[in-house]
Order: sequence, then C-alpha cells, then structure tokens
Amino acid sequence: GEQSAGKTGLCLNIIKDNMNKWNTTYFNSEMGSFELKKRLQMFDDLAISDWNFKAYERSDEFEYVVIPGEGNFNIIDFLEIHEDFYKVGGMINKIFRKLNGAICIICIQKNPGSDQGLGGFRTLEKPRLALAMKPGAIKIVKAKNFKNNDNPNGKVIRFTLAAGCWLHATTDWHHEAKR
Repeated sequence: GEQSAGKTGLCLNIIKDNMNKWNTTYFNSEMGSFELKKRLQMFDDLAISDWNFKAYERSDEFEYVVIPGEGNFNIIDFLEIHEDFYKVGGMINKIFRKLNGAICIICIQKNPGSDQGLGGFRTLEKPRLALAMKPGAIKIVKAKNFKNNDNPNGKVIRFTLAAGCWLHATTDWHHEAKR
C-alpha cells in the first residue's frame, strides 16, 4: 500500500477479526508498544485486555521469526526495504518457505499509481492474494484459487478510514470502468 493509505488500520482490523480463531502474531516496524496500545484503544468496541495476539517490533529477517504450522497467523506490517528492491521477491520466498501451513500477511510500501509493492512483479510471485491499497481504495491485483467462477482479479472496493482504525466500505467489490 501507499504511505498513509491505512495499511496498519487494515492489519489491526484483520487481527481483531481473527485473533480468537488463530494464534496471531503481529510484527510492526513503525510502532513501539505505547503507540500500539494507543491505536488499539481507538477500537471502542473492544477493551484493551480483550486483545488476544502477540506483537513484536521488527523490520527485517522475518523468515527467522514467523511462527510456522497450521493454526498460526502472522502479520508483517511492514516489510522494509530501502535499496535493491528486486530482492523483495527473495525475501517473500524465504518467509513462504518457513510457513509450513501457517498464514502470513505481508505489507509492503508501494509507489502512488502502481499496483505492485516496491520490488515490482517479484512481489507477486508467491502470494495467493495480493492487494494494492491507496487512500480510500483497495484493489485485488492477484487472487489464486478463488471460490467460484467470478474472477475477483481487478476488483476494487472503496472505503473511508476514521480514527486510524475504522474502515467503512462505501462501495461493494466491483470492476471499475476503463478510462
């Protein structure tokens, strides 16, 4: 996603919706524990003591810390890279090889106007689902093994973000008209 598009807000909502179904681990490169607590307190429908996940500050070498195995859900917010962007595909591959049945969401910064994260098409090699996020919109860039014959690739949903945590869809998933 683009900078300030709502990636962390989306991640926190995903944690909230899944933390009691999966052993959830959140790796964040931007917030310390004080700021994370402040963000979690913005969810006024959940007490801070009801959050059920592990959180760690980390920005690289995730292949050494992701929790492998079925029932484990890892969220990386975000995978930082500052040079040699072509290496992102290899970084994602190392994480993928470690999963052994676990699930992992990996957030990557992207340039405005691009559908790929830093690293270009290499970021799309391993993911089963790739989303491009910009302020107010999320696009399905790549979806594999979708449930029915309605191919979701290219569909967009528009949203508003309030208080850094409340995402409200303003449209359904749809294909946008070509310009």
